[in-house]
Amino acid sequence: MKATAIICEYNPFTNGHKAHIEQAKKDTNADLIICVMSGCFTQRGNPALLDKYDRAEIAIKSGADLVVELPLIYSISPADNFAYGALKIIKSIPAIDTISFGSECGDINLLTKCAEFFENEPFEYKELLNKYIHDGFSYPQSQTLALSELIQYDESYSYITNVLDKPNNILAISYIKQMHKLGMNLNLHTIKRTSDFNSTDTNLEMPSATAIRNLFYSGRFQEIENIVPPECYTFLKYAKNDLNTFYDLLLYKLKSIPADTLANYYDVDKASGMHNRIKLATVNCSKYEDFLKSVKTKKYTESRIKRISLVALFDITQEMYDNIIDLPPYINVLALRKEKKKEILNELSSIKNVLLRYSDKDKVDKQLREYIKLDFVAQGILAIINKSNPNSKSMRLI
Repeated sequence: MKATAIICEYNPFTNGHKAHIEQAKKDTNADLIICVMSGCFTQRGNPALLDKYDRAEIAIKSGADLVVELPLIYSISPADNFAYGALKIIKSIPAIDTISFGSECGDINLLTKCAEFFENEPFEYKELLNKYIHDGFSYPQSQTLALSELIQYDESYSYITNVLDKPNNILAISYIKQMHKLGMNLNLHTIKRTSDFNSTDTNLEMPSATAIRNLFYSGRFQEIENIVPPECYTFLKYAKNDLNTFYDLLLYKLKSIPADTLANYYDVDKASGMHNRIKLATVNCSKYEDFLKSVKTKKYTESRIKRISLVALFDITQEMYDNIIDLPPYINVLALRKEKKKEILNELSSIKNVLLRYSDKDKVDKQLREYIKLDFVAQGILAIINKSNPNSKSMRLI
């Protein structure tokens, strides 16, 4: 049995996502499409519009065969760590021989060449990168500036600049880097994106998830119905997503944490005094939007601040992240295709730390249980934001 993996968020599920599943299945001649999907919160630090089990059901109805959860601690991580967590899960499933992802360039050879550059960074590039980081630029900005300066001296690296300024290309490069780091030898397959990741244009053939979220928050549901798969709209038309509640939860938690505690949280740059800057902003701000503006600098991007806000909400320390990267992965099954149940469960039976329901947490390695509980707590928090009940605690057969 051959399986192709897709790492995804599906927030929400779009026509582009459906086309990706169909094309990946066709091009890779896969018996199964296995999606590793973020749970309740996304890599940009935002809450998902729908519960993870609902999104998994939509994916199955749209062509996927199995959807498993990317744990919270990875799903709200920077790109390389996000990719690492997903690839660890993929590595643990023997049937997977291919990974498929979207990219703006649509060129596997070019993406692989870029990944190899960052795996073996030239000395001159490292020096320039460190200089810009020291000057207070964010890591992504420092990369761009360092590359621009490097190319002035050596034009042979010019191929990287047009790749690195696109978000899906960056994630694709992270997948390839982390695949190599984990010693994996997967086949690579990419679908060229036909719309910009951040585009808000709803008149495209396949509007982005960003455009659809903008319509959602504007209450323009009739427009959404015409541009998303019907399987998605069935859930989306009843959805609520109260960002004000979300922001209040975050700001309350940030205000309640002492600066020295915050310094030990995951991805907080203690050396630069980031924890003190965050704490000062919480004292002076009564709105989360004002807090973001107050903390944001050329070094600290808004996405990073939002991820750290979630890290604080769930009390995720740097030590917790350092521990999980050395632990075996766990596989929380969210949904699977009913007609392929037997072969899928047979495939999973040879793997350790598989959960078909929340109560299975008592059967997995003890060291993993606190992370599984985090995923469950996240589902409850999302239910507060979405004004819904977190009813699902076991996989769905679709």
